[in-house]
Amino acid sequence: MRKPFIIANWKMNKNVHESVEFVKAIKEKLPANKEIGIAAQAVSLYNMKKVAGSSNLQIIAQNASAELEGPYTGEISMRSLADAGVTYVMLGHLERRRLFNENNDSINQKVLAALNAGIIPIICTDEEMVQTEVNGQIHYVFRQLKSVLKGVPANKLSQIVISYEPSWAVGSTHQANPDIAEEGCQAIRQSLVEMYGNEIGEQIRILYGGSVNPENIGQIMSKPNVDGALIGRASLEIESFLQMINYIKLASKQKLQVI
Repeated sequence: MRKPFIIANWKMNKNVHESVEFVKAIKEKLPANKEIGIAAQAVSLYNMKKVAGSSNLQIIAQNASAELEGPYTGEISMRSLADAGVTYVMLGHLERRRLFNENNDSINQKVLAALNAGIIPIICTDEEMVQTEVNGQIHYVFRQLKSVLKGVPANKLSQIVISYEPSWAVGSTHQANPDIAEEGCQAIRQSLVEMYGNEIGEQIRILYGGSVNPENIGQIMSKPNVDGALIGRASLEIESFLQMINYIKLASKQKLQVI
């Protein structure tokens, strides 16, 4: 069974002090058999990692450069993130595509740079896909995935995490629909299996992002192809985040009963 992964995406919220205090408040309350992460501003990552210590909390970067070093003013290298103890980096979020003109090619270069530095990419994708009908069944081919995963070594593919967030859900207050979450994640799973075979396609974890909160995370996480959640505003409050982490315990039990 794929290990559940819950990520708080704080975006450009919380200063260093607030970030550290948040980590102190939750680090001893995390389940041992689940993976929990916080994607914070780069300025906070090192201090958060120091406080997190050996706890089951992953400190995640929200972006980094494809260049390992050099004359790139304002950029942060994957190598520097790794040196700070960062284990994951989020790449290709729709806000970065819209606001900073990132595209599949530039994200692909970042994915390769992350793996080269020993950091695991969390690749964000949306519903941009081609639908074709083969033998009466709809096959979903995610153009983004085929582009951003180009050149990734076969032995690294199963480490990568995919996050599916429909474009309409980014920054939205609309309630997330568990069935829509499952439909998108299932389509990604099917694409991965078609691209890389069953063994790899079934190992890659797929998260859902978009208006996830304590009221709907249990239903979303109970879906067979949803392995976790990328949570925005609902992750900014300690009690809300812990509540959502606790819900995934029940969701995991429900999946085991189905399996």
